[in-house]
Amino acid sequence: MNETQYAKGIKAQNLRAFLELWPLIEAGIDETKNSINDFSDQFLEQEDSEYSWCYLYEFQADDLVLILLSTLTGVVKPDQIIDYLKQMADTPGNIGALPDLFEQVNEHFRARSDPTKEDIEAIRPYLPMVSAAFVAMQYSLFCLLYHGCYLNELIGRARDGDFKALFDAIKIDTSVIGCPSVVDKISTATRLQDKRFFAKLKAATTGKKEKLRQANFQKMRLVFKVLHEAGATRLTDSQLHHLFVEELKLYTSNAKGGGVDKALRKFADTYMKQCATT
Repeated sequence: MNETQYAKGIKAQNLRAFLELWPLIEAGIDETKNSINDFSDQFLEQEDSEYSWCYLYEFQADDLVLILLSTLTGVVKPDQIIDYLKQMADTPGNIGALPDLFEQVNEHFRARSDPTKEDIEAIRPYLPMVSAAFVAMQYSLFCLLYHGCYLNELIGRARDGDFKALFDAIKIDTSVIGCPSVVDKISTATRLQDKRFFAKLKAATTGKKEKLRQANFQKMRLVFKVLHEAGATRLTDSQLHHLFVEELKLYTSNAKGGGVDKALRKFADTYMKQCATT
């Protein structure tokens, strides 16, 4: 019996391998972020150490990836980056290549010797932008786990007048307040003396996200985004049940409020908006 493909080239085994890899990706992100903070005095000039990244949220998520890759060419050879991208492009569904690519990237940096003073001077001009793009990408991925979309997408909705998206974005990264689109909204609220807006703004900067922290729900949002970007436009109720209950075991079969199928459909309609109901 042929295994179900939930999107172009993506089967349950691909998604399972991706979810197993995800904690390692998160750990790598945290390690890199801590390294940037720990060694900023060594690698960054004083005038560059207070770099910002909020303006990068004004770009589309795809553009942010391109910005990060272009800045990395000062640290990693362009032909190496091209080889990584080619491996992704040549793998059906793309995500099937990630476990091997992750190991290749780790091996690349493990094999590198400690940078010399000359090496540091050569890459120093690229580091503020690399650091900014990396931090922006980190928060955007963090947003994906909590809201099922990239932070850049929340800023786009906020730009169009969606204030819930604006406050959700601020809860993920407070520096979002510096985005030109957000500054415009705050300026308008200031002019109108909108007390309700500022009460919500204050709550967003100090609010907690306990309800969104459930690990399995985060993984489900991640899966829906992967499938959506791979071209999935419709998942039936039976596909949802088979994938999330039987294959990935991210959802239990004793869900309350109308049964598992109804609950899964509601979740899918919330976080994969282009999937039609059965």
